[in-house]
Amino acid sequence: MENIPIKSQKKATLVMMPMPLGSMSADSMFHREFESHITEIHCWVVENARTFRRFVSSLKLSIDIEKLNIFELYRDYDKISLIQFLNDNIRNGNIGVASEAGVPGMADPGAEIASWAHGQDIPVISVTGPSSLLLALSGSGLNGQQFCFHGYAPVKEEELRTFVGKLGKDCEKTDYTQALIEAPYRSDRLLIHLLGILNDSLKICIACNLHETDGFIKTQTVAAWKASKVTLGKKPCIFLVGR
Repeated sequence: MENIPIKSQKKATLVMMPMPLGSMSADSMFHREFESHITEIHCWVVENARTFRRFVSSLKLSIDIEKLNIFELYRDYDKISLIQFLNDNIRNGNIGVASEAGVPGMADPGAEIASWAHGQDIPVISVTGPSSLLLALSGSGLNGQQFCFHGYAPVKEEELRTFVGKLGKDCEKTDYTQALIEAPYRSDRLLIHLLGILNDSLKICIACNLHETDGFIKTQTVAAWKASKVTLGKKPCIFLVGR
């Protein structure tokens, strides 16, 4: 991202703010630091402005959502406009960054904004909150010392098959846990490919619908998953492959 020099000597902070994964996220999110930042920040870069305003309103912290200055990271957003927004508003105080769920910058937008801040020598703070990737890895029983996160799986059929095949080979060769995510409506499709291509002795962890009452983290061999004939439906999932 191209930087526009900040003329003011005032330095504010970029705050990476977590958002709920599900209805049970509140207990792990609403700590003093979280409340302090979300009540004090009036300028935001978010993935979806409507969802963000609804969430802030639900907190009942006397925040006037109509006065929030929001830049929305919609698909194909204008990067020059984003840079201008950041440069104009960092002069006036802290800027918050929030994605739809979880921690911004991890399988969600936000990394480019943190990169801008580092390039401008602006402090960056990451506020504690739920991350589906870290929750899945922590509860998987797989190698958490060495792992590789691939982001979203390829959409095209041939590319997906090649990707899953390489995933299995990398796992067997390096012993690294391989992590990936998929859009909820394609979770069952991805699982079919994982079970059809990977070696039966490898293990798959599925972390499904985390922080909801029906959420679960379950790890078993490919062979065992085949026997269980699970259907995930349109629920967000993290998939981990390991030994």
